[in-house]
Formats: sequence, C-alpha cells, structure tokens
Amino acid sequence: MIVADRTVRTVSTDYFTEIEAHFARRRGTPFVLSAKDWALMQEWNAAGIPLPIVIEAIDSVFDKKEAKGQKVNGLRYCRHAVKELWDERRELQIGSEGSVPEEDPTSRLEELAAVLPAAYADRVRALRGSVPHIEEQLMAIESELIEELLPSAPELRAEAEALVAGADEKTRARSLDAHVRRLVRERFEIPRLSLF
Repeated sequence: MIVADRTVRTVSTDYFTEIEAHFARRRGTPFVLSAKDWALMQEWNAAGIPLPIVIEAIDSVFDKKEAKGQKVNGLRYCRHAVKELWDERRELQIGSEGSVPEEDPTSRLEELAAVLPAAYADRVRALRGSVPHIEEQLMAIESELIEELLPSAPELRAEAEALVAGADEKTRARSLDAHVRRLVRERFEIPRLSLF
C-alpha cells in the first residue's frame, strides 16, 4: 500500500508540473498558477484525465485566444476545453470498443503495435503504468519514429513550411512541427500514437 501511494504521488507531481510548465510556455512569461488553478488540476487528475488531453486542450484555448489577439490569464480559462475534449475522446472510444483506456489499455496498444515497424511495435507492447504515463511514452515513441522517417521524405518539411508561410514566428514554429508530424503520419500510414 505504501508503494502504491508513493507511485500515485510521483505521477501526480509530474502531472501538475507538466501542466504548469506547458501553460507558462504557452503564455510566454513566467507564471505562477493560482490556488484555484491548482485545485482545478487536482480535479482533472482525480478524474483520470490524461496529461496529453489537458495539454491539447490548453493549446486549443491559446490558439483561439491568440487568433483574436487576447491573452489567457489563468488555467481556469481552459477548464471547459479540457472537459469537452475529454468527453469527446471517451465518447469516441466507447463508440468503438465499449470501454475506455483506463480500464485496459492493452488492446489499444496492440492495435497500435500491429501497424508499426518491429522495434517500435515491441516498445509499444511493453508499455505499462498509468494512462498519463503511457500517453507520454507514446508521444516520445512517435517523435522518434517521425524523426527516423522524415529523412526519407524531405519534401514533407517543405510542404509543411508552405502551410505556415505568413504566420507570425511564434505560431509558425509551433504549427510547423504539428504539420510535419501529420504529413509524415499520412505519408507512411502511421496512426497518431495515443490511447484515444
């Protein structure tokens, strides 16, 4: 029991610090989260909302606000986006398999592994732990795979650069990576590596 409690605290600490660091990066300034923001993160963690869902929702809120020339003043501005994205992902998962990854991520990991090169497939099949931990590992594996595949299709970077031409530097840098990843996945028929 003591070991389990220690594990939960470690995951929770990583969860909170990752959200805080990502929020500060997106805001572009050093930022201290309020007590209400910390309480909100605790709610998300207790509800089992995976870290990648929270990060994606934060990005969507910042992208929308920045497009209007507005600032995001606190994490609470992201609460609805996090809930909506999490509900949407769970609905999609339930519609396809009747369960969510928290119950048993093994079948989803096997689906992903089945379409990957052997070395990556073995790593995906071996993933264990909490859903947020598995999601983080999947993102890292996907990044490695994309970096390995990109040199064999260098024109994809040029295509991605054309898609972000005219955007301001901050938006361009962030969007360029997202477009490169998407184009590589499409070209090599690699799914987005996620439990959702």
